[in-house]
Amino acid sequence: MAAVEKSKTIERRRECRCQGGGTRWRSLAILRPGQPITLLNISTQAALVESASRLRPGARTEMQLAGPDRRVSIAGRLGRCYVAALHPLRYRAVMLFDKRLDLSEDC
Repeated sequence: MAAVEKSKTIERRRECRCQGGGTRWRSLAILRPGQPITLLNISTQAALVESASRLRPGARTEMQLAGPDRRVSIAGRLGRCYVAALHPLRYRAVMLFDKRLDLSEDC
Protein backbone atom coordinates (compact mmCIF):
# COMPACT_ATOMS: atom_id res chain seq x y z
CA MET A 1 0.00 0.00 0.00
CA ALA A 2 1.34 3.46 -0.89
CA ALA A 3 2.23 5.85 1.89
CA VAL A 4 -0.42 8.48 2.53
CA GLU A 5 0.95 11.97 1.90
CA LYS A 6 -0.26 14.77 4.16
CA SER A 7 -2.19 17.39 2.24
CA LYS A 8 -0.77 20.88 2.17
CA THR A 9 -3.87 22.49 3.66
CA ILE A 10 -3.45 26.07 4.83
CA GLU A 11 -4.81 26.55 8.35
CA ARG A 12 -6.94 29.73 8.19
CA ARG A 13 -8.95 29.34 11.43
CA ARG A 14 -6.22 30.97 13.55
CA GLU A 15 -5.80 33.98 11.28
CA CYS A 16 -6.48 37.43 12.73
CA ARG A 17 -9.68 38.78 11.16
CA CYS A 18 -10.86 42.35 10.86
CA GLN A 19 -14.61 43.00 10.96
CA GLY A 20 -15.89 44.56 7.76
CA GLY A 21 -12.89 45.99 5.98
CA GLY A 22 -10.98 46.86 9.14
CA THR A 23 -9.81 50.42 9.44
CA ARG A 24 -8.39 50.61 5.91
CA TRP A 25 -11.22 49.38 3.63
CA ARG A 26 -14.90 50.19 3.22
CA SER A 27 -17.25 47.29 3.92
CA LEU A 28 -18.85 47.68 0.48
CA ALA A 29 -16.74 46.20 -2.33
CA ILE A 30 -17.06 44.93 -5.90
CA LEU A 31 -16.59 41.36 -7.10
CA ARG A 32 -15.64 41.30 -10.78
CA PRO A 33 -17.33 41.78 -13.21
CA GLY A 34 -19.21 44.42 -11.19
CA GLN A 35 -21.21 42.53 -8.57
CA PRO A 36 -21.65 44.56 -5.35
CA ILE A 37 -20.75 42.66 -2.18
CA THR A 38 -20.56 43.36 1.54
CA LEU A 39 -17.26 42.55 3.20
CA LEU A 40 -18.14 40.82 6.50
CA ASN A 41 -14.57 40.08 7.63
CA ILE A 42 -11.13 39.89 6.10
CA SER A 43 -7.80 38.24 6.95
CA THR A 44 -4.46 38.09 5.17
CA GLN A 45 -5.52 34.95 3.25
CA ALA A 46 -9.30 35.19 2.76
CA ALA A 47 -12.48 37.23 3.14
CA LEU A 48 -16.06 36.39 4.04
CA VAL A 49 -18.40 38.23 1.67
CA GLU A 50 -22.16 38.54 1.22
CA SER A 51 -24.16 39.30 -1.93
CA ALA A 52 -27.69 39.46 -3.27
CA SER A 53 -26.45 37.58 -6.36
CA ARG A 54 -25.56 33.91 -6.50
CA LEU A 55 -21.93 33.05 -5.73
CA ARG A 56 -20.45 29.91 -7.29
CA PRO A 57 -17.85 27.79 -5.47
CA GLY A 58 -14.61 27.38 -7.39
CA ALA A 59 -15.15 30.49 -9.52
CA ARG A 60 -12.02 32.58 -10.20
CA THR A 61 -12.67 36.24 -9.48
CA GLU A 62 -11.18 39.54 -8.37
CA MET A 63 -12.34 41.67 -5.44
CA GLN A 64 -11.96 45.43 -5.64
CA LEU A 65 -11.55 47.17 -2.29
CA ALA A 66 -11.62 50.93 -1.74
CA GLY A 67 -10.53 53.03 1.20
CA PRO A 68 -10.18 56.73 1.95
CA ASP A 69 -6.72 56.94 0.38
CA ARG A 70 -6.35 53.93 -1.95
CA ARG A 71 -7.87 51.16 -4.07
CA VAL A 72 -6.67 47.59 -4.49
CA SER A 73 -7.72 44.52 -6.51
CA ILE A 74 -7.21 41.06 -5.04
CA ALA A 75 -7.35 37.95 -7.24
CA GLY A 76 -8.55 34.62 -5.89
CA ARG A 77 -11.27 31.99 -6.01
CA LEU A 78 -14.53 31.44 -4.21
CA GLY A 79 -14.42 28.60 -1.70
CA ARG A 80 -17.39 27.61 0.44
CA CYS A 81 -20.65 29.28 -0.76
CA TYR A 82 -24.10 29.07 0.84
CA VAL A 83 -27.49 30.77 1.19
CA ALA A 84 -27.31 33.01 4.26
CA ALA A 85 -30.89 34.34 4.28
CA LEU A 86 -34.13 33.76 2.37
CA HIS A 87 -35.99 37.06 2.94
CA PRO A 88 -34.31 38.92 1.35
CA LEU A 89 -32.26 36.27 -0.46
CA ARG A 90 -28.57 36.65 0.50
CA TYR A 91 -25.56 34.49 -0.38
CA ARG A 92 -22.26 34.20 1.50
CA ALA A 93 -18.91 32.93 0.30
CA VAL A 94 -15.30 32.73 1.36
CA MET A 95 -12.89 34.26 -1.14
CA LEU A 96 -9.44 32.66 -0.92
CA PHE A 97 -6.72 35.07 -2.06
CA ASP A 98 -3.95 34.07 -4.48
CA LYS A 99 -1.48 36.26 -2.53
CA ARG A 100 -1.44 37.35 1.11
CA LEU A 101 -2.91 40.75 1.89
CA ASP A 102 -0.97 43.04 4.25
CA LEU A 103 -3.22 43.90 7.21
CA SER A 104 -0.48 44.94 9.63
CA GLU A 105 -2.09 48.38 10.15
CA ASP A 106 -5.57 46.96 10.70
CA CYS A 107 -5.41 44.00 13.11
